[in-house]
Amino acid sequence: MMNLIWLIPLAWLTVVSAILLWYRRELLAAWREPVLRHPVLIIESDDWGAGPVEAQARALHQLVELLTKFKDRTGRHPVMTLALVLAVPDGPSIRRDGRYHRLTLEDPMFAPVREAIERGRAAGVFALQLHGLEHYWPDALMASPDPAVRAWLEGDAPAITERLPSPLQSRWTDASVLPSRPLPPERIAAAVAEEVRLYERIFGERPRVAVPPTFVWNEAVERAWAREGIEFVVTPGLRSACRNADGVPDCDAGPFHNGLRGAGVGYVVRPDYLEPERGHRAERALAALAARTAEGRACLLETHRSNFIADVALSSSAFEAIHQLYNAALQQNQELRFPSTAELGDALRPWRVRIRAIRRFWRLARVSGLAWLLPLPS
Repeated sequence: MMNLIWLIPLAWLTVVSAILLWYRRELLAAWREPVLRHPVLIIESDDWGAGPVEAQARALHQLVELLTKFKDRTGRHPVMTLALVLAVPDGPSIRRDGRYHRLTLEDPMFAPVREAIERGRAAGVFALQLHGLEHYWPDALMASPDPAVRAWLEGDAPAITERLPSPLQSRWTDASVLPSRPLPPERIAAAVAEEVRLYERIFGERPRVAVPPTFVWNEAVERAWAREGIEFVVTPGLRSACRNADGVPDCDAGPFHNGLRGAGVGYVVRPDYLEPERGHRAERALAALAARTAEGRACLLETHRSNFIADVALSSSAFEAIHQLYNAALQQNQELRFPSTAELGDALRPWRVRIRAIRRFWRLARVSGLAWLLPLPS
């Protein structure tokens, strides 16, 4: 009988150990992730920059007017990050000689868009991030047999990338055929260097944050970003390296957590949405903020310029959703904070850096294997 009694806790320990072993990666990742003291809310908005001029400039000015109406307890306005696309096709030039030509955000025609961006940056409500030189890989578009894609490339007006087939909107894979083909690392490195230098010419500083178009990229892109000074990459919690035979992002790595290190860059996770064109309203965003706050994580909400430059009814609902969101969020969260994504990334890493500075401890941690358990920098 006594032997049977001892078997009960032994069986329990065996079951618990098996559960912990099975979920060890997820548990360790959650333990390593830093916990925030205050609620944090950031709206991350993609696809701004080169493209339709009047609609973008008008929407950006309206966003500045809206965001400056609110402040957190530190006196800071809400921050909307703008993931910027720096070029679109130069349709007339492509028609003329059949080769790819680009029209960059430096062009005088885009002056109203640049001025609106700079107004928001000066007001502290826009934080700029790199989306890409283009929202596609130019060779993939030029190789596409789709006549609609060719017509899009050769159009007179600045192109709207949202109208491309979804697979071709991925910049860091060749989706001219499906499944997509990986790009040569040397071409990736050259393209990253080109886009970072153009960004610096336009905005006077190098980008610190990159947002991969359609969230398709790989380690070669990360290494190239890191060489050019990119510190943080925004991710939905995983990395897709290809488009599969159905054109869907695939070849996934992850899950990723805030503060996790990639190939020379750190990850910031953006898992939630505020997309009125897809039926997302302020209530959904407020629920996401409550969930992330309970987890000790920042709430990053993904949205796109298409919500703000479409027809009047849709754009009005998008602006109203943002107004409702901040009005309610500030009432419900007295300690709410409005950093930029780069500032959030900075906040996620100081403790890890300090640990490594304790040299004797760091040496012992590496020898003993303790470093594997700690959220240390790579």
